[in-house]
Amino acid sequence: MAKRLARGGTTVVLCARRVPALESLAEEIRKDGGVARVIAMDVADTERSVASIRAIDAELGGLDLVMANAGVGLAIDGKRLRWERISHLCLVNFNGAIATLCAALPQMVKRGRGHLVGVSSVGALAPFPMVGAYGASKAGLTLFLQSLRLDLRGTGVGVTCIHPGFVRTEMTAHIKKPMPLALESDEAADLILSKLHRIPAEINFPASMTAAVRGLAALPAPLRDAALLRFPTPDEDME
Repeated sequence: MAKRLARGGTTVVLCARRVPALESLAEEIRKDGGVARVIAMDVADTERSVASIRAIDAELGGLDLVMANAGVGLAIDGKRLRWERISHLCLVNFNGAIATLCAALPQMVKRGRGHLVGVSSVGALAPFPMVGAYGASKAGLTLFLQSLRLDLRGTGVGVTCIHPGFVRTEMTAHIKKPMPLALESDEAADLILSKLHRIPAEINFPASMTAAVRGLAALPAPLRDAALLRFPTPDEDME
């Protein structure tokens, strides 16, 4: 998405923990004629992340688009659940994402323009086995964005929640079992950016998977549980 936005004339600010990877991406963007900045940021350190985003917002004269895309995946049987295993996931997927968006929010409202985007997951839409912590963290982000969108009506600031299905990235590279309807990262980027300019409430893909999951979630609990327990369970992540 960063490459495609930069190609269209957007100055992109790349934020993540792995600076060498960011520098490599920024160099690709510059060679293609785009403008890219790199900021080392770990969204798990919410206070420092908020300060960094506020500083770059002021330096660039206002951010037009802020996308919270950092995420941690984990599959673990609830019978072996320990807080130590899921605390970082919760901090990144929920606290880190919301901190990222809130950092830019007041100035966007003050300027009367801007677009806040959070990347949730189809897994936020129903209670699948083995991924309760992941699904809950993403469901929390979804509800936050849905509520925020209502609050910001009339301000000029848009809010979009993205619910992707499986996308082939480093995060999913370890998954050995089939990933139904999985997209390559460039396909997902094209799909998102083809819709993002309209500032929709949601971008959901694949559409058939989203509809099926929402249909299951709407069933009475006994029927829903029976159906979801028939789904193939993911491989449990190792210690």
